[in-house]
Amino acid sequence: MTHHSFHFTHYKLDAYRVSRQLADLVIEVTRQMPKGHHKMVDQIVRAATGAEALIAEGANRYTPKQKRQRFVEARGEAGEVAAHLERIRRYQFISEGQLMAGLSLADRLCAMLTGLIKRHS
Repeated sequence: MTHHSFHFTHYKLDAYRVSRQLADLVIEVTRQMPKGHHKMVDQIVRAATGAEALIAEGANRYTPKQKRQRFVEARGEAGEVAAHLERIRRYQFISEGQLMAGLSLADRLCAMLTGLIKRHS
């Protein structure tokens, strides 16, 4: 992560760091996908970057209810990323290692978000 002097709340969350790693992995693996699959690429990129943005938004919301809702939505996006990764592996667009790396990050992120959701319930 870039070093700077900003103090946004989401910078303190491990879940935000993991979501960035997941989004970066998605960007990396989708670059190698064959042309003609832009809708599939768009779906997984939107889900991955959406999770990252929702975590940042939730962390910077004021009420526990607002925070919880964003974290619930981010958890859904992380699950969607996992499903897309499995699909693009089935189509042999990514390696088994890339799939496992992505699923590991998505699983870890979902677990972290479950903790954040419980904390704000």
